[in-house]
Amino acid sequence: MDKKDAAVVEEADEKSPILGKGKDFLNSRAFGLILITTSAISYGLSASLVSLESDIATPLLLAVRFMGTFGFNAIACVIMGVDLSVEKGNRQLVLIRSVCGFASFVCGTYAFQNMPVGEATVIISMAPVFVAIFSMCLLGVRARPCQIVMIILSLVGVVLIMDPTTWDTSESLSIVAVFTAVGQAFFKSLSYISIKKSNNRVYFMTMIFWYSLSAVSACILFIGILYPILSATGSSTAWLWTNCTTSQILILITISFLGFLAQLTLTKAAQLINTTTISLIRNSDILVTMIFQICFESIWPDWMQWIGMVLMIVCTVTILLTKEEPGKEEEEK
Repeated sequence: MDKKDAAVVEEADEKSPILGKGKDFLNSRAFGLILITTSAISYGLSASLVSLESDIATPLLLAVRFMGTFGFNAIACVIMGVDLSVEKGNRQLVLIRSVCGFASFVCGTYAFQNMPVGEATVIISMAPVFVAIFSMCLLGVRARPCQIVMIILSLVGVVLIMDPTTWDTSESLSIVAVFTAVGQAFFKSLSYISIKKSNNRVYFMTMIFWYSLSAVSACILFIGILYPILSATGSSTAWLWTNCTTSQILILITISFLGFLAQLTLTKAAQLINTTTISLIRNSDILVTMIFQICFESIWPDWMQWIGMVLMIVCTVTILLTKEEPGKEEEEK
């Protein structure tokens, strides 16, 4: 990695009145493991709360969530004196991160609101599978036979989670929700790759700032255009806007803060530990959401869905732990 690019992050940390202290620990692998664990727990709790608030319109939920992430991050950037400028050569990575991150959250929010949180989380945990595929296609990393087998088996796991025996009954999972959950995994994997490629070239809080700002702008534009049109034509706006109660507002604020915390810790952890470790620990949010689902929603997966969950987890862990062949970029170096 270019020394000049690496110096950008190092200089920003040194100038920060917060990150400048305890520099050795804040740049250690141990701190990175703490960050990614915090990210997994925060995201798991956030996803669980989203699943409970299915009555809130998805566009409004997304807008508030991104506004919270943007607001908390902007305050932190001001306090820490973060430089928000991005060099011309790195703007494409920031754009990819913003678009894929926004699409990932849209798909994930819809999935969590329209299917049990445990099943949604496990399907979304296919992200490392897509990472392996994109690494082969985009980064020139050669696939091992074991990886190909695990990718196929993980897709079988998705089918089992959907529980084919209930497809013709009212208890079946929403097909649209399942596809949006898979879409969340797809876009999240692209987001991971963009974050990793931008390491030490774009400061992690700068990346979050532009990502959340673009997402907030998209949500406000979407609601701002459609709401007056729907109101003028007499169409229902219930799917676009919800008049929230006080308790729902407090939950939305909590979701926003947890989302910001998950993004902050994930992006910074990407600079300290490798992608394999990040993805592996990040998927531990399955345990958080499954415990939440059983304790607060009294939803127990059936035997077929348990098999699908275990199969997907085993496949994902196997792919993550399988040593990859060097990519074209690494061979050139």
